[in-house]
Amino acid sequence: MLCYTSPLFICALGTWLSARGCIKLSQFSMQRVFLSLQVIQRFGVAAVGFYRFKGLIEDVGSLDQVATRLGVDVEVLRQLIHSYQEAADAGEDQFGKVVFPTAFSEQDHFYVAFITPSLHYCMGGLEITSSGQVLKAGQTKKPVPGLYAAGEVTGGVHGANRLGGNSLLECVVYGRIAGHHAAHSTQ
Repeated sequence: MLCYTSPLFICALGTWLSARGCIKLSQFSMQRVFLSLQVIQRFGVAAVGFYRFKGLIEDVGSLDQVATRLGVDVEVLRQLIHSYQEAADAGEDQFGKVVFPTAFSEQDHFYVAFITPSLHYCMGGLEITSSGQVLKAGQTKKPVPGLYAAGEVTGGVHGANRLGGNSLLECVVYGRIAGHHAAHSTQ
């Protein structure tokens, strides 16, 4: 992800905090990611078509055209591609990224994706027991009689950073567990 606070990549595979920090410090409300045709093909042309329809991905063309579209000096982009390739060749970048599924070349055909923070998951909430019973706030952490919860209203299931793609599973699993215990509760 190209961070506009300085001419560098940030690790888009890191925690949501690193991406949010880049966007928050930026003069822009949206950040841009430039992607090669190879990346687009790996991601899935059908999925990209949907995002293009929504205006979130643009087919831009050459690296010079990407620089013009982003308002960035083309030399900065060339250096970023060079730095990325050096890290890929070394097997690790400055952020600890060790997976480089594609190579970039200055001669690639590029797309630009627009990203912005959005609320799609609640990281905090009610603390629950393994049976889904809500715990009282404070140091005692005693169960609240007859009160059960599941899904995103609960917190602490994932710890400091959530595992992507687990929200529905969390809702279903804890929903069944909490529902079972609530149905059999005498309180």
